[in-house]
Amino acid sequence: MKKSKIDLHWWRYPLCKKMMRVMKLTFMLVLSGFMALASNSYSQLTTVSMDLKQASVVEIFDVIEAQTNYQIAYNSKNLNTSERMDLKIENKNIADVLDLVLKNSAVHYEFMGRYIVISDDKDAQTGMLQMQQTISVKGKVTQSDGTAIPGATIIVKGTSIGGITDFEGNYSLTDIPTDAVLVFSFVGMRSQEVSIDGRQTIDVQLEEETIGLEEVVAIGYGTVKKRELTGSVSSVKAEDFNEVAASDPMQLIQGKVAGLSITRTNGGDPTEGFEIRLRGSSSISADQEPLVVVDGIPGGDLNSIAPEDIESMDILKDGSAAAIYGTRGTNGVILVTTKRGKQGNMQVEFTSKYTTQSILKRVEVLNADEYRQMKTKLETTHPEVAAGMVDYGYDTDWFDEIVRTPLSHVQHLSFSGGMNKTTYRMSLYYTQQEGVMLTSELDEYRANLNLRQLALNDKLQFTVQLGLSDRTDHPVNYDAFRQAIKRNPTEPVYNEDGSFFEIDGWQYENPVGQLLERTRDNTSSSLFANLGAELYLTESLKAGAVGGVQRYRSLDGYYEPSYAFTQETAGTTGLASRTASASETKTLETTIDFNKEFGEHIVSATAGYSFQEFVNEGFEAENANFISDDLLYNDLGSGTKLTDGNADMSSYKTKNRLVGFFARASYNYKGKYFLSASVRREGSSKFGDNNKWGTFPAVSGAWDLTQESFMGNSSLDQLKIRAGYGVTGNQGIDPYLSLSRMGQSGFFFYNGEFIPGYGPVSNPNPNLKWETKHEYNVGVDWSVNHGIWSGTVDFYVRDTKDLLNLYDVPVPPNLYEETMANVGSMRNSGIEVSLNAVAINKKDFKWNISLNGDWRKNKLLSLSNEYYQLEYRNVGEIGSPGVSAWTHRYYEGGSIGNIHGYVYEGLTADGEWIFQDTNGDGEITVEDRTDIGNGIPDFYAGLTNTLQYKNWDMSIMFRGMFGHQIINMKRIFYENPIMLPLNIMKSAMDSEIWDTQNFSSYYVENGDFVKLDNLTLGYTLPLKSKKWLKSGRIFFTGTNLLVITGYKGIDPEGAIGGLTPGSDDRGDYPSTRTYTLGINIKF
Repeated sequence: MKKSKIDLHWWRYPLCKKMMRVMKLTFMLVLSGFMALASNSYSQLTTVSMDLKQASVVEIFDVIEAQTNYQIAYNSKNLNTSERMDLKIENKNIADVLDLVLKNSAVHYEFMGRYIVISDDKDAQTGMLQMQQTISVKGKVTQSDGTAIPGATIIVKGTSIGGITDFEGNYSLTDIPTDAVLVFSFVGMRSQEVSIDGRQTIDVQLEEETIGLEEVVAIGYGTVKKRELTGSVSSVKAEDFNEVAASDPMQLIQGKVAGLSITRTNGGDPTEGFEIRLRGSSSISADQEPLVVVDGIPGGDLNSIAPEDIESMDILKDGSAAAIYGTRGTNGVILVTTKRGKQGNMQVEFTSKYTTQSILKRVEVLNADEYRQMKTKLETTHPEVAAGMVDYGYDTDWFDEIVRTPLSHVQHLSFSGGMNKTTYRMSLYYTQQEGVMLTSELDEYRANLNLRQLALNDKLQFTVQLGLSDRTDHPVNYDAFRQAIKRNPTEPVYNEDGSFFEIDGWQYENPVGQLLERTRDNTSSSLFANLGAELYLTESLKAGAVGGVQRYRSLDGYYEPSYAFTQETAGTTGLASRTASASETKTLETTIDFNKEFGEHIVSATAGYSFQEFVNEGFEAENANFISDDLLYNDLGSGTKLTDGNADMSSYKTKNRLVGFFARASYNYKGKYFLSASVRREGSSKFGDNNKWGTFPAVSGAWDLTQESFMGNSSLDQLKIRAGYGVTGNQGIDPYLSLSRMGQSGFFFYNGEFIPGYGPVSNPNPNLKWETKHEYNVGVDWSVNHGIWSGTVDFYVRDTKDLLNLYDVPVPPNLYEETMANVGSMRNSGIEVSLNAVAINKKDFKWNISLNGDWRKNKLLSLSNEYYQLEYRNVGEIGSPGVSAWTHRYYEGGSIGNIHGYVYEGLTADGEWIFQDTNGDGEITVEDRTDIGNGIPDFYAGLTNTLQYKNWDMSIMFRGMFGHQIINMKRIFYENPIMLPLNIMKSAMDSEIWDTQNFSSYYVENGDFVKLDNLTLGYTLPLKSKKWLKSGRIFFTGTNLLVITGYKGIDPEGAIGGLTPGSDDRGDYPSTRTYTLGINIKF
């Protein structure tokens, strides 16, 4: 079809030579595409002056041309040349003059190089097209499956010129500039821009705008529309990720998914990662983190992928969804899909972020003046304590001495595109992150490449993925924070000779010296390479395979110089160690997929084979007493401990394999009834001969009530009821516990020399098998008014059986007192709710709200059987000084995370503890300890508000945890005057406690909190006139900005996994607020 053409009738009339010359030059400059930037800057600096009486517009233009380097091109038909005006201006900007002169004319002007073009829109567009070199372009617009799209719109970008496709999806355009960009669009499809680049035939495939119920989510070995889901699956796309400047991709979805907890366990330490729990903890001794699958590779290496390279994350939460992954699905599955290239010219994207941090909250300890006041006070009441409080005459804020204002940055650059049958995407990533504590930092490089090649008429597809990373960490000793708390504030940091001031004392060391004198260098690198292929055997049958290898290497070095205080007290001259580790994972995943529609019935099936081999090895060596400190840890063999036979050395190597066969079948009737069933048969080399293989079935179904006739013309888009059951496993333990193992058991002095001894290292258990989790899930999905309101509610019960745990056994016949065995069961249950609302959806203003929350409950159903008995186990010991107690206990009928201790009732007149006699025997003993709290929250919530006003956007996310308690370790140790002469917290100045530290409910606090976790403000630059620059956005992000809590410690958020949740250690890395300024540019 022909494009519509505008007749430029004014070109038929004679114009002055100056006008023709100016117009031609202008259009040639437009064709070259670079004059806009220069003209903008020049026009802003150019001024004119004139004093005219009854002048015409043409006369005013002549004056402007005479005083500037500009020439003005215009169509006199568009101007009222007969109008006269008086004009008196002095050094006025040229743009302001034009605004004044042309305010009554229906025209606009534009600076192009040294020219000013005045025209209406249609004249400008068509005139430029006619003066440029043009060609005819034709082609076909189809869907991704090849179906023609009639009525698709094709527009020359930046103009109103274009057309639409015919019934067969064909289009034809004439007189189109060779360097133009065509914009293809259709309702319900994602628009696509394609550069002509001189081509005369351009075929385009438009992809569906996967919004709301039509979104496609990954479900493991396949994808499915959100509308058709039968299991509990959550999906987070890249546009909904948190805006963060961090190297860990898990931060992208923190607070976004009901049931998924992502917490940083070590404050603001940039060298540490996050703890991840999905629907709580389902094990005592085995792995508790979800399986991460990256682009189809189970256990894929997230450390090699930049957060900016991730397209989406899909979370398989219930057993019916995760059972396809068998032995590793117990803790849920996170499916990560990375970004790929698309057909078209190369797209370049650059992101730069600069970040600084500040301390969230300080531990308020006595300053020098308060320390002296305390000493004066105690000279009367407790002279024996005051005698040990030495005043050294200085005023040192030890906390200020060990922290800094850090500056970090992230740089990310990507190139993507495609031509013919090949698409590509390559990215480069670099970050340098400083922590608030001195010397804590990391440097990291990452590079990734994704390639896709089509062949055999697009029936065969090859994919190649490569990833590299290189990282250097400088971690700190967290003890420096503890030392800063208890250090005497009247002591100096340095001696007069510049050395660090030190005094003898047990576990008492200058924290600045701790950080600056010791060297910690941890280096690591990783590589992954994946090769995949897919072949459509028929329209309904597809075979695929992906194979990959992941390699990881690390080498750590540590050195304490001979002049360090710890070396002086130990009587050694230098301490050095080296630790190396390496791992390699080989993976092969093969699948065959069938999908066929039989009238109103849709049947799909998947079957496959999975193989993985894991090899881990490493060594560690330590030596001391070196001649020189200059070589640090690089001269390990010269220390005398090696020659004395006292050097510590060890090495290891493990290898295990996992083999699985799996299948899944799904049925869809009328988009109304859905049924899915899967099974995985898997074998692991970790377990005994009789239990190496296991079977993990699952079944789920759904009913969409909105498709029923009795629903009538409801405003509901969907009201779907889901139910599912699935069995998964957990094999996250040491690979050799089922075998008899020999190992080194120390050195023995024999016949004048040290020789190594070998013997059994553990009790074997040939009956070991994996834990199995049986999970029931019922859910409801709903959507109203095309997604204006939508939500999901899930209720689940998951029973974990054959728990792996250590049990006491008699010696003999056993060689050791403990054995790993499968005994006991645990139940986790809960409710998850996700709500989404489009509060406002106007042209210039949009407001979306997303809320999620979940309630969780845990109970240990049993811990014993006829062979192995366990009444309870205490965990989480508090060390000295002054305190030696267990903090947690788990037992049959109780919950993981129970805090166990004395119940505080008051103090005696002498300041001694009064604890509750819970068993009523008249004495206070360890038997009076009882449950005094639980460190795992009962309720989690996240609230995100996303607003957009014209070019401005804002995202505000709140996150909270409720119904748990926290042990404030800092108060136990430093809120007691008995700790003097060490420094104490200010809250201890008026304390009536004068008793040895003891763990009780006095130090257990409510851990409820709400955080303003992420606030992002962005501005999208208006760049319509910049052909070479597609988009630009500037943004500011703050994280961890505000905490609302009654907890007295630094940060109520901490580890919630493991067996000792809710312990706020006295020496953790301080939590931080983060402020980020960034820019994103697309070319």
